[in-house]
Amino acid sequence: MPSAAVPAIRLIASALALALTLGVAAPGSTSPSWPVQPSAIVAQPVVEGPIPHGVGIRTGKPYRTSLVALANGYVEEEFFFRGTAASTPTGARTTPYASRILVRRPADPAAFNGTVLIDWTNVTVPDDTDVSWLPMHRTIMTRGYVYVAVAAQLLAIEASPLALKQWDPVRYETLSHPGDTYSFDIFSQAAEAVLDPKVLGSLRPKVERRLALGASQSGGRLNTYINTWQEHHGVFDGFQPQVSGAGSVRRDVAPVLWFNSSSEIGNTDVPADSGLFRLWEVAGPAHTTNEYSSYENAVYVYSHSNGVSGDPYDEEAHGNWGSQLIAGTCNNRNYYPLSYVASAALVALDNWVRTGVAPAPKPRALRVNGARAYDEHGNLLGGVRSPVIDVPIATYYGGGASNPTPCSQAGGRLPLTGMTEVFDGAKLAALYPTPGDYLSRLQAAVDAALAAGNIVPEGAADLMRRAATYGLPKIG
Repeated sequence: MPSAAVPAIRLIASALALALTLGVAAPGSTSPSWPVQPSAIVAQPVVEGPIPHGVGIRTGKPYRTSLVALANGYVEEEFFFRGTAASTPTGARTTPYASRILVRRPADPAAFNGTVLIDWTNVTVPDDTDVSWLPMHRTIMTRGYVYVAVAAQLLAIEASPLALKQWDPVRYETLSHPGDTYSFDIFSQAAEAVLDPKVLGSLRPKVERRLALGASQSGGRLNTYINTWQEHHGVFDGFQPQVSGAGSVRRDVAPVLWFNSSSEIGNTDVPADSGLFRLWEVAGPAHTTNEYSSYENAVYVYSHSNGVSGDPYDEEAHGNWGSQLIAGTCNNRNYYPLSYVASAALVALDNWVRTGVAPAPKPRALRVNGARAYDEHGNLLGGVRSPVIDVPIATYYGGGASNPTPCSQAGGRLPLTGMTEVFDGAKLAALYPTPGDYLSRLQAAVDAALAAGNIVPEGAADLMRRAATYGLPKIG
């Protein structure tokens, strides 16, 4: 196991930089000095809760209770909200609904940074999946965000074997959904539900901004929301759609920072950044990475065994980018550590909304003669870079490659999950003659990524800790 001596000083510096940034308003902030007020346009729903533990016939906890430990004084609570919804942005609200929000927040108002993240849960599985929580949870709890998962769509609540009402018909008996035509208004009303004093308690007076998140099919729903609903409702201060097609979104109604994995990066450029739109094309990850797939498996085992049997999520094991794999192996799933870049994108959007200063456009993935370009290791060139791509120990397949190998299989056995091909022992030895060579080169790449805003200090510290702990892949 290599020594941690090389990155130790840099880790201390990163920790100090992080401590200086937490809880400090950005210079020139345009955030209001008063709390966000309820909308005069969006209906105010009736809020019930927090729903106590012990209710129901399953685990007695909310569906998708966090399987990563809450830290820094965070608490998790569930609320129901109900009202009537409209099917168009300016239509009459005549159709009743009842949904839920799952809230993770600091208990201490002094730890709250003023930003509420409102995540449109994903129903692809189909269940009520809080997709943005896992990749961003470390930064959310380090920097004092409030995270709110919203069951906006029909399949989250009913009409699916995995929906809330089917999972626990006692706990969720009173919920009902009229159909996805109404999901957009329900999402707006969820943003208003957050302002009810029952939800945030003593944090409520500090709410300064609300950012909307959504991944994959939920990113597509946000696209429609931005294009059609935002100009009428105006309850969100910024948007972060993720891993979804970005070509048709409006660029004039609110800041939009969209990030995509290598699976969504096509051979044709999305038009250049302009107005209130920024796109991050991230080199390396697949649509779904190993850490996320592993977390989902743990959630399903926990939920459907009523919390009795366990496939516990091991954050330490599943957060690795190949160093805990065997050299020279082809591994199902893409092991790129998306959490570092996803968290940086969140912070960039938050800073944009706080200050009114748009981030500089990021480089796009490199295309040559109408095709994505790859380096000598088979990793994508250009795009938003991370240290694990610039100082690689593996090839990360996600959505196909111009130089396919037997391992890539056109992007993986399941194209959304990709593959990881760990370099063999000879290649690792040629690239990094000693473990110290790897750590020193990785630290230099971390410094460059921090300077570019591609990772955040807490991510940098975690990355270097893991590198110092586990080193290079082991020879089988």
